[in-house]
Amino acid sequence: MSIITTAKSSECPFHASADLEQKSKDFDMFGPEYQSCPATSMQNFREEKPIFFSEKMNYWIVTRYEDIREIFRDPITFSARNALEKIAPNSAEADEILKSYNYGMNRTLVNEDEPIHMERRRELLDAFAAPNLEQLRELTKKLITEEVDSFIGKGQVDLVATLLWDVPVIVALKFLGVPDDDIAVLQNYGVAHKVNTWGRPSGEEQKHVATNVGKFWHYSGEVLARMKQNSEGKSGWMYDMIHKNKSNPRVVTDNYLHSMMMAILVAAHETTATATANAIRHLLLRPNLWKKLHDQPELIPAAVEECLRYAGPIVSWRRQATKDVQVAGVDIKEGDKLFLVMAAANRDPQQFENPEELDILRDNANEHLSFGYGAHQCLGRNIGRLEMCAFIEELTRRIPDMEMMEQNFTSLPNTSFHGPEELWVRWDPNAVVQHAKEQSTFPIGNPDKRSIVRSAKVAAINNLTPSIKRIVLESADDILPLPRWTPGAHIELFLPNGLKRKYSLCPSEQPNQYTVLVKHEPESQGGSRWIHEELQVGDQLPIQGPKNFFKLDTAADHYLLVAGGIGITPLLSMATELHQQKKRFELIYCGRTRDNLAYCDIPEQFIRAPQLYISGEGRRADLRALVSAQKPGTHIYACGPDKMLDELDALAEEYQLGLTFELFSSASSILDPEKETAFEVELIDTGKTYLVPRDKTLLEVLLAHDIEVTNDCEEGLCGSCEVVVVEGQIDHRDRVLTANERRSNTKMMSCCSRAVGKVKIKL
Repeated sequence: MSIITTAKSSECPFHASADLEQKSKDFDMFGPEYQSCPATSMQNFREEKPIFFSEKMNYWIVTRYEDIREIFRDPITFSARNALEKIAPNSAEADEILKSYNYGMNRTLVNEDEPIHMERRRELLDAFAAPNLEQLRELTKKLITEEVDSFIGKGQVDLVATLLWDVPVIVALKFLGVPDDDIAVLQNYGVAHKVNTWGRPSGEEQKHVATNVGKFWHYSGEVLARMKQNSEGKSGWMYDMIHKNKSNPRVVTDNYLHSMMMAILVAAHETTATATANAIRHLLLRPNLWKKLHDQPELIPAAVEECLRYAGPIVSWRRQATKDVQVAGVDIKEGDKLFLVMAAANRDPQQFENPEELDILRDNANEHLSFGYGAHQCLGRNIGRLEMCAFIEELTRRIPDMEMMEQNFTSLPNTSFHGPEELWVRWDPNAVVQHAKEQSTFPIGNPDKRSIVRSAKVAAINNLTPSIKRIVLESADDILPLPRWTPGAHIELFLPNGLKRKYSLCPSEQPNQYTVLVKHEPESQGGSRWIHEELQVGDQLPIQGPKNFFKLDTAADHYLLVAGGIGITPLLSMATELHQQKKRFELIYCGRTRDNLAYCDIPEQFIRAPQLYISGEGRRADLRALVSAQKPGTHIYACGPDKMLDELDALAEEYQLGLTFELFSSASSILDPEKETAFEVELIDTGKTYLVPRDKTLLEVLLAHDIEVTNDCEEGLCGSCEVVVVEGQIDHRDRVLTANERRSNTKMMSCCSRAVGKVKIKL
């Protein structure tokens, strides 16, 4: 039986301590805590005061995943115009130096507004598509292999200086098509541009930085001029843009060419080098993970995505409000500047289960915001993924015993990029793998989440009732244990008969085990039937998760937990957590017959005896009486059949109580090709139109075209695959949107809902 989640809940206010209030006013991006580790330094803010105004920096600081994603999704209300705005204004001397080099860097994709941003972005898209990056694969592997060959016999190196700094800039310049003779000069200027834009240099430092930025601008202009004069028959992104400059000079202007050459060089070089240094650092801090990637290189793409989530290279970005607006109940005025801390969002427990752990088998790691989101999502993200996979694969393949040396990590003080300036590692040269297995070839792009699974083994099977089995799982992997989870979490089992089923986790006797309850459904399509009839102790099953869309918010005054039948499973863990936190709650347990209620006659399985309502014994729950008796401030958590949840939904609205519920499954999301109608969808971000045939969902079509869309349940229950509807009529089939949201016709769940005619959307 599938158990997936949808939720409706009342807004819970955040209450910050007096100390945190003062810290928020004095917050400084250049302070030691933020500069040391942006993610951990923002943890308390994210949980207690997720949006606050720093008087010292004159910025609104935003830290929650949902808030940052929504800001990224609306480039009209939240302009990118200040993304490259200097944190520290230039001194008069620095301005004079830049003027002497005719420095004129203007708008790029990063800080342009609509509509010109999208016009230009569409001109650039094709070159960054995964199939068009294949030419970089062998070049990247060759460069990395040659560099590793040069130092593998030494036994210790600074990986940043000897490997990670040089290769990305060469790959970037090759992608641009820059002649080899100019590569050595241009690769020295990226640091100056970063400090100039995101740093806070002193007066003397400003002059030095301005000189290098000016030289960068001047020399790149000379290179561009030579490329323009000799562009016929040449390949590379810059040559493509030179041709488009001739054919469409209004969109691809001369200054735009020059500015983008600098911007892409910095972006492709700095972010990839920093991302890889961060990834290797954190993998080496966990030697079991390094060994795992040596043994199973096919896991490297998933590991890269998780490292980007855990310690991405770009930790923050900026936006500016173009009108008065509210974000999560906070009033933002027109002209206000926002500082979006993606590093904090990427560890938001509301989005990622167990977020402070580096979990290379986390199948939703690619939902991170390290590449941004929406219209301004990083175009070069697949180049970065390609290079990171190649770096990690070559090092784990050939130097499996690499370890990190003791060192003091330093990073260049700035607001938005974070990674070590040096990364010293060592190994035994005599233990190097002389005949390493062949290099792997990974698909370019976002890894297929269906391939990211854990190996679990059935440790025990118990019959709780004639129709309910208790299944206990443990890790079948000697290196990777099963991760921790929070109340309401679920896992997904991949069964040998080809079916996948989601089950809520129950409290286990051992912390390294997962326990699920499986009810044999008479109308089963084969999932519960196979488990009841075929599954044996000792069997191994691939699983995904844990993930949690049914999270317990412990900020309420009182709780009413309502379970219908097998819906008791997630509420058991919630009751345990509430008991441990000394929270007041009632547990209501409803069913038709006593012998089909799990744990019904074993009170010790509950923190306290539930209130039983067994209709077959003449005692049916009066939900209205139960809800109307609750005091204000009560939050209801419920899991059970649709009829029960629909009644609770109406009652919670009537009595103004918070409600979060979990659905078993959604019959409305089942696709029947014989009854469906094909439709067209235009993606506003790219201007491209796709046909969604009768036997495919919109989500499937988008993913097939390498368009990254967050998704999970594929049944219209979790809400993660939501897209914004710009124009068109939607046939809503989800269980997430409210009636008002459906009527507004501005949102659509791409995994199940369909369009009536053509529809225009944006991610």
